[in-house]
Amino acid sequence: MASQVAERYGEALFELAKESGELVRWGQQARCLAAVVEENPQLLDFFNAVKISEEEKKQMVNTLFAGQVDSMLVHFLDLLIDKKRTKHTVEILRQFISLENAERGVAEGVVYSARKLAKEDVERIEQAMAKRQGQNLELTNRVDPRLISGIKVVIGNEVIDGSMKSKIESLKSELLKESR
Repeated sequence: MASQVAERYGEALFELAKESGELVRWGQQARCLAAVVEENPQLLDFFNAVKISEEEKKQMVNTLFAGQVDSMLVHFLDLLIDKKRTKHTVEILRQFISLENAERGVAEGVVYSARKLAKEDVERIEQAMAKRQGQNLELTNRVDPRLISGIKVVIGNEVIDGSMKSKIESLKSELLKESR
């Protein structure tokens, strides 16, 4: 569940994107920004460092993202720096993405795998699950080495578990039933 900070800022960003008529484009850019920050935790460390001035942080934002993402998104990141909310950046972007998906009628889900899946594999799983669900989906890949192999897909309250871990546990429970 998103924090109050993420909900407030995510909603504000969503309303701003709708007003500008750039909702889909900002959604794509927010996904890229979230991925960059998640894949580079040292970036958040930099933005959360107290010994680094706000001006230096804003300069870094402009160096990294100006020209790459919409200027309003860059200003939004500057606002997070001003309000000392940078530690919530990914959560805010995820909240915005959830609102954007809901607006477009797209369900969100997670595909867990023992190793990182190629983008094409995630897209194939999305297409197969979308057919099964009867709606458009957007899946995020998360690595869970405990799965051993295979995948587990979670969409809302539904879990489709094709992992080796699940199969081993199922076999174990069957064997224990028979031994009684």
